[in-house]
Amino acid sequence: MFDALRKAIETTEVPAHADAIVELRRLRDTLDSRLTEAEATYARASQYEVDGFGSMAAFLRHRARASTAEARREAKRAARLGAWPEVLEAWLAGTVTGTQVEVMAREIPERHLDRFAVTAAETCSIVAPLSPDDTRQALERWVELADHLAEREAAEAGTEAPTAPPQRELWLSRTSGDVGVLKGALDKDSTAITEHALRLATRPDADGEKRSPAQRRADALVAVAQHYIDTHTAVTGNRRQERLGVNCDIVTLYGSALRGAGVRTAADLQAFLDVRPHLGALERGLFLEAFDGSADVARTLDGNPISDGLLSCISEGGLLERLLTVEGRIIDHGRSIRHHTAAQWRALAARDGGCRFPGCPDPVDGTHVHHVERWEAGGPTDLDHGVLLSPHCHTIVHQPGWSERLEPDGTYTVITPSGEELTSRPPGTGPPGGLPLHSTAEKARPLPFDPRSTRAPAPDPHELLTRPIGPSGECTRAGTHPRPRRRDHADLVTDRWIVSLS
Repeated sequence: MFDALRKAIETTEVPAHADAIVELRRLRDTLDSRLTEAEATYARASQYEVDGFGSMAAFLRHRARASTAEARREAKRAARLGAWPEVLEAWLAGTVTGTQVEVMAREIPERHLDRFAVTAAETCSIVAPLSPDDTRQALERWVELADHLAEREAAEAGTEAPTAPPQRELWLSRTSGDVGVLKGALDKDSTAITEHALRLATRPDADGEKRSPAQRRADALVAVAQHYIDTHTAVTGNRRQERLGVNCDIVTLYGSALRGAGVRTAADLQAFLDVRPHLGALERGLFLEAFDGSADVARTLDGNPISDGLLSCISEGGLLERLLTVEGRIIDHGRSIRHHTAAQWRALAARDGGCRFPGCPDPVDGTHVHHVERWEAGGPTDLDHGVLLSPHCHTIVHQPGWSERLEPDGTYTVITPSGEELTSRPPGTGPPGGLPLHSTAEKARPLPFDPRSTRAPAPDPHELLTRPIGPSGECTRAGTHPRPRRRDHADLVTDRWIVSLS
């Protein structure tokens, strides 16, 4: 469709010259305006739903491979320009730049969209010669005046003026290496409150520690979040994570305890085991397995990895809830109940990590458990027949013409009315596989231990590693001694744990 354009781009050489760079950026801005025009028309007609997507942002993520932040930003801009054709025309004509259009889409709140549309053409002519920063300041002032005018209009009409929500936004995105990037904007009052909280939570540098002001603020923010988790007492529900939940297998749990105890070498492990003669063959074997690197990665219920240090901290004072799986499938209930229980929701959250509709980034909070095989048609309330969906996506799959299937490994496929298949896999499954890792560290396998040793005297209350292995389905407080138990079907049945910070 765009072969000529593609060929022109591929054959164009851009000299490292100021005028050439500026001119090419102008051309790119013109191309962006044409693309946004098509996106605005596409979004206004809700064509993304015909193509099998729950939102314009989901379409951009899945088909255009845009990042989550980019997709949301461009979807919002397309929706705004659909309601402001004069702004789009000014951009196409080169009167305003794409950066200025982006500022308009960001600064004008939802409550003033119609009011802004009335004078959009005049506004574009006024801001045309302004810099992006001056454009932003002019629009901020416009919003303040619009709020005052809305209050006057409501008072004259004898109605209640619409309440302006606090102008604050926050984004926390994971980048490469699962490093979180925090970005946002706060109104004046919110800024004052946040600054005061960070000042109170900021600790002085320890001896020999030299942190930058930015590092001190980051540490203070984590301390504030941790304090909230420790003191949070809100009413719980099966669709809300009232505690920080972590999903891991039992070997990972043992491995976190080793690292928390400072075990780094085979000699350290031998010393660790020597002072714990009461450990049976099962526990010692799990320690060896964890030490030699066969442990999995612990993840939050959203599917994001965490460090061994955080897992060790959570499991030491938290609650453990066991999930039994058979070849990757979580064991569950049948048709004895109509609605999935809170425990089933947590189990699915551990598998799905959020909404499973392809392209939807919604986290687990607020998701519904959806019967892939409809309950009315005889579908069981089982975890291998259920999947987490956001309310919007849940509505879509119930529309006529849509169908779906769920594989035993958790792969979820949605078939659109046009017959297109959209597939998503649970986080952490599928390609790529594990990459080879070379190490010269001493293996722990030669370490001797007596497999016949099953002695289990009363545990030391100050024991560092205390991992509960209770009866099936039982939640136990971390700090109780693991019970020896049989693993007759260890080749089929696997223990996974949801570790929650109480």
